[in-house]
Amino acid sequence: MNDIVVDNLSFAYPETDRLILNNVHMKVNAGDFVCLLGQSGCGKSTFLRLLAGLEKPTSGSISVGGQQVRGTSLTRSVVFQDYGLFPWMSSGENIVLALRQRYPEKSKRECRDMALAAIQSVGLSADVYDKFPKELSGGMKQRCAIARSFSMNPPILLMDEPFGALDAVTRARLQDMVLDLWSHEEQKKTVFFVTHDVEEALLLATRIYVFGQSPSQIIFEKELPAETKPDRKGMYESEQIIELRNELVQYINQDVLSHVEE
Repeated sequence: MNDIVVDNLSFAYPETDRLILNNVHMKVNAGDFVCLLGQSGCGKSTFLRLLAGLEKPTSGSISVGGQQVRGTSLTRSVVFQDYGLFPWMSSGENIVLALRQRYPEKSKRECRDMALAAIQSVGLSADVYDKFPKELSGGMKQRCAIARSFSMNPPILLMDEPFGALDAVTRARLQDMVLDLWSHEEQKKTVFFVTHDVEEALLLATRIYVFGQSPSQIIFEKELPAETKPDRKGMYESEQIIELRNELVQYINQDVLSHVEE
C-alpha cells in the first residue's frame, strides 16, 4: 500500500534561512483525495513540490509505502496550473512523450492509442490529438494535462491549483470530471489537490488539511467519510457541510488576523 507519512517536515530554500514549512506532520491512506487549503504564499505548492521530489526537505521526511522520497518518480505525477504542455508538440504528442517514459516496453503506436483513449476519457474529441496547445481553450488544455497524468496511471497524483485560472462553469465541469475519474477507478489514486477555495475542497476531498501562514504548520484537519461527502447540490443544503465550511473559513481568517496583528 502507498500510504504517505510526513514526519516533522521543515523546509527553507538554500539561499535563505527563512522557513516556509515548519514541523509538518501528516498520515494519508492510499486512495484518499486530499485537499490542501490555505492563503496564497503559505507553502501549499512548496509542500506539493516536496511530495513530488522536486525539492528536498531541510529536515524531516516524506515516506511513500515505507520508502523515503529522495527524488522524482513516475509513480507521482503532477498537474500544474499552467498545464505544462510543450507548445511545439500536438496535444497527443505531449501525452505520448509521457507514456513512452512510463512504458518504455510499449511501441509508439500503442502509446498513441493510449493517448487517444485518454483524450476521449476526459470528454474531448479525437481530433484534439492533432491540435497544438495554442489552438485549445484553457479548459481543453487542462483536460489534456489531466489526461496525460491519468494515462500514466500513477498511484499518486499531485494537482497544484489546476482550475484556478478557469471560468466558473469550466471549473465546475473539470471538478466533476476529476471526481468521476478518481471514484470509478478499481484502485483509487491518492490525490493531493492544492486549492485556496473552501467549497472546492469540500466538494472534492475525503481529507482536508489547512496550512497556516508561513512558516506554515497544519492548523486544522478534517476527514470526510464517503457517506458524509456532499454533492454539488448538497454543498448548499446540508447543515453539516455549511457548518464545516464556516469552521474552515474561520480557521483561515483567524490565522490571517493573528499575523496581521503581530
